[in-house]
Amino acid sequence: MIKIVCFGDSNTYGYEPAAGGRYDEDTRWPKVMQKLLGDGYEVIEEGQNGRTIANDDPWEGGTKCGMDYVLPMLETKRPDLLIIMLGTNDLKIKFNLPVADIAGSMQTMLADIRSYCRYYLNMEDMKILLVSPPALSDQFEKSYFAAFFDAATVAQRSRELAHWYKLVAEQFGCSFLNATEKVTAGTVDHLHLDPEGHRKLAELVRDEVVRICG
Repeated sequence: MIKIVCFGDSNTYGYEPAAGGRYDEDTRWPKVMQKLLGDGYEVIEEGQNGRTIANDDPWEGGTKCGMDYVLPMLETKRPDLLIIMLGTNDLKIKFNLPVADIAGSMQTMLADIRSYCRYYLNMEDMKILLVSPPALSDQFEKSYFAAFFDAATVAQRSRELAHWYKLVAEQFGCSFLNATEKVTAGTVDHLHLDPEGHRKLAELVRDEVVRICG
């Protein structure tokens, strides 16, 4: 059985923007992808609301830094394929990071993952799929999350991640999926995916998984 870990933020967790809860397993993209892939695959959800790539966020309890969690998670889960979709929360005003620096954080994460898998876990064959996150809506200024971002520019900045992520993926021999240009946040809060977005993302990632592992 091929084991897949989906490592991401609230859009991988399945945050439901209307009620502030969590979409059910029939809606969340990793679980939808599990059903699309069928037998022979095990998909493990590792999404967390507010997760960043490398920024500690004390206002979120100091537990949101992906760099702090990804290596021990790999040691316990030991997947055949790691799917990473992070970067949206790193666009927040409080971090004041250019898009290229966010990609630099991803570069550091991938360097650490490759090294840890090679020298500590004996998992050199683990494959990685880097996904540029879905773009924020152009109507983001209407979002109740707008105060946490530069609402006037963040939608465009979210689209710029794809260019840099593709370069980083090539550097580390990872597969790359540009979800940014194919999936956009829903209209409830202009940040999180709606059920249709989850389904579309599940289908896109499924196709990549089959190509990588099939």
